[in-house]
Amino acid sequence: MTDANPFDDLSEVENDDSGQETSETSTESASNPLEEPAQSSETTSTQSTQLPESSPDESTTISGPSFEYSEVRQRPLYARGETWDELEDAIGITVVPELRRQGIRDEEKREIHDAVLTLAVEEPERLVEIIAERRQQS
Repeated sequence: MTDANPFDDLSEVENDDSGQETSETSTESASNPLEEPAQSSETTSTQSTQLPESSPDESTTISGPSFEYSEVRQRPLYARGETWDELEDAIGITVVPELRRQGIRDEEKREIHDAVLTLAVEEPERLVEIIAERRQQS
């Protein structure tokens, strides 16, 4: 086991505003909690272009992520452990089952993280409220 910092590879990404990562950077950073489970980019690309093999109702299954991994710009998010736990619970208990009901069976973490950030962008005043509330509580 090495003592390498798991965020060392982010310095390259932070300095590159083009949003492009090298394939070496994306595979080395798989230990980051913001990353997808260890998966090669070949597998991800193949999954997004193939239809499910045998689905009972293929007409209602929506397959493939909404964007390719190559479009991802990895950035660290810093949050308390309990907040991460709440997010993971909400995703597992509410989001994923609802996606299943809508025929989405192969959601990717990058899609969920993108949706979380999109929600924050759409409701910045709510972010201010949450930060102010938490400051008053502490």
